[in-house]
Amino acid sequence: MMKVAQTTNGCLIRADQAAKQQQVARYFCPHCQQLVQLHRGVHKAPYFAHIAERVSGGGESPAHLAGKQAIAELAHALGWHATFEVPVGETQRADVWLTRNQQPLIIEYQCSPLTPDKLNQRTIGYQQRRLPVLWVVGERYCFTNHYLSQQQLGFINYRRQWGFYVVSYLPKWGQWVLYHHIVARDFAGYAWQTLRLTTKAFVRLLVAQTRLPANHYKGKSQPMQQQIIDRRLGLQDAHYVALQADCYAHHERLQAVPDWCYCTRNVPPIYQLSQFESRVTWWLSAQPIDLFLAVTPLLQQPLLKQSLFAQWGQIALKQALKKNRGSVDHRF
Repeated sequence: MMKVAQTTNGCLIRADQAAKQQQVARYFCPHCQQLVQLHRGVHKAPYFAHIAERVSGGGESPAHLAGKQAIAELAHALGWHATFEVPVGETQRADVWLTRNQQPLIIEYQCSPLTPDKLNQRTIGYQQRRLPVLWVVGERYCFTNHYLSQQQLGFINYRRQWGFYVVSYLPKWGQWVLYHHIVARDFAGYAWQTLRLTTKAFVRLLVAQTRLPANHYKGKSQPMQQQIIDRRLGLQDAHYVALQADCYAHHERLQAVPDWCYCTRNVPPIYQLSQFESRVTWWLSAQPIDLFLAVTPLLQQPLLKQSLFAQWGQIALKQALKKNRGSVDHRF
């Protein structure tokens, strides 16, 4: 606990004085210059303490320090100058501020818990100041199974040579991990390719702008998807029971949805709902099928613009319809 902290303009302030102020302010440790939080206890006198990402007693966690240092080393090899913990406005500090030819780039290294809402707020904070930002994640966010969390999906970015990707740095092994060409598959989670790299190898990859090979995972076939739905209904899966109830309310059955509701191809990992659920909902509302993928994409994180993918699924869907016109419900 600390009784005194430093304000953004460099002045010292006591915790009891800060507690009396009404405005939201940021405070920093006078010794390590890291962000601290003001605590206004009911039974304790006000005090400052390092935030969760910092280790107790002050300073940054070893993993966070190692991650920032690795980012700086990588950036230096690419011709960037790196500065740590640079204040951005009144509410943020950039983990690593890079400059090259007077152009800024912010790299955030995230190895502690961070909700999608907080990620969104921090990213928008940089974007409002016209500061480009990229995120690198720590071991906590490694891809270990094919059902990724909202927290993991929040860090997805896009590059033409890598498709949808996430960059991770693992301090314990001194290794970069690139999860690239991430795709979503109905009833099968997500698929991707994994590339493990040293810093030198990662530099070579970035300099060469190498196009990495995409994965060739196939989505589950329509009969397999139908079997999964039947099984989940038999197990009284609450999610599918609710979807069946929606169908009943429209005098339909979940097992009798038109063939186009089943998506057997890979899709971008940007949808909050599965393709099946989205298409069934669309079908029940009797909306035109040609407009389905033009209006339903919901991005799960702020780094990607919806305009990038406006035609991706629509074109794929129209091509599928041309091949299977006989299976399309005639209401559309």
